[in-house]
Amino acid sequence: MKTAAAFLVALAVMGCAGQSREDIFPADTSADAAACREEARRDPALRDLRHSIFIGFQAQEEALRNEIVTTQRRTYFDCMALRGHTRQGGVERVRR
Repeated sequence: MKTAAAFLVALAVMGCAGQSREDIFPADTSADAAACREEARRDPALRDLRHSIFIGFQAQEEALRNEIVTTQRRTYFDCMALRGHTRQGGVERVRR
């Protein structure tokens, strides 16, 4: 029961994030990008972050949402680099 409740809470927090999942990753339709997006969504580090969310403390919720997005993006770009894709130039995303 606790696991189900924690999962629902994590989903609710993720749903409240100001950024949709599609916006987290670059718009790339290649097979490598799809595999890396899936790997980023299943990163074991995310499980620990999602379990550490304390609902009701808004500053912590926001910080953890940002950390989850940062972790997913880092995993995605690391995966793409391992597959031989270089990151394109541009401006780094603003961290809040």
